[in-house]
Amino acid sequence: MSWRTAVTLVLVAIAAVSGWSLWSNRGALPEQLEAPGGRADYVLNDFEMVALGADGRESFTLRAPRLERDPGTRTMDIATPLFLIPPGGESGDGDAWEVRANTGWISAEGDELRLRGAVEATSDGNAGPPVEIATEALNVFPETDRVTSAERVTINRPGSILRGDGLEVNLASKQYTLQSEVHSRYVP
Repeated sequence: MSWRTAVTLVLVAIAAVSGWSLWSNRGALPEQLEAPGGRADYVLNDFEMVALGADGRESFTLRAPRLERDPGTRTMDIATPLFLIPPGGESGDGDAWEVRANTGWISAEGDELRLRGAVEATSDGNAGPPVEIATEALNVFPETDRVTSAERVTINRPGSILRGDGLEVNLASKQYTLQSEVHSRYVP
């Protein structure tokens, strides 16, 4: 066997193994390319963003000093966010809300907001007495006009202070439900 025949056989074997490898791994390619090093694909500094819901109406406005978007999950992490949530309900006759926190997170679809650390939510009192909510963690679902928390919550309204663990709020109907350890105090 000459050296040319040996080289040809080795090259044919390499080509066969390479082809088989490509064929067997053809479905293993990632769906999305991620930014190198796990970095954000974009960063916003000192910005204001208006998010629209599926119906084209304003879902929320966000102001913050910094936002980073994860390219893999398409979620956004925010430093010291201020969320402005327009009046809820079909008719839009509820209260508008300002919600502040140390950090924030927005789902890829924009249908869930997670606020963590020194969360303060204040209604404008347009549809009734103003309400202030304070807690360490709050989840807001603007599309369904819902707010939830599993943490200790304080609700201040003119004339009363409510404290309890766990919170469910329907912004459209203005129903507040504290889950457990509820304490109420009348404040003249």
